[in-house]
Amino acid sequence: MAVDNVGGNGGAAGAQQTGDSGFQNQMAEFERVSQKVQAQAVAMRRITTELSSEKKVADERVQ
Repeated sequence: MAVDNVGGNGGAAGAQQTGDSGFQNQMAEFERVSQKVQAQAVAMRRITTELSSEKKVADERVQ
């Protein structure tokens, strides 16, 4: 029985390495997507600010 447990652990260690690799790949993908979303948020904030400023100017002209 002890031999089966050792063999099982050896297989689990290989699966663990594969799992760790998959996790690292997921974390790298998450980081890439996170940076892209942050860049888009900054761009949207800039556009919103510009449009708000233009609206204020237009509102002042109407009055």
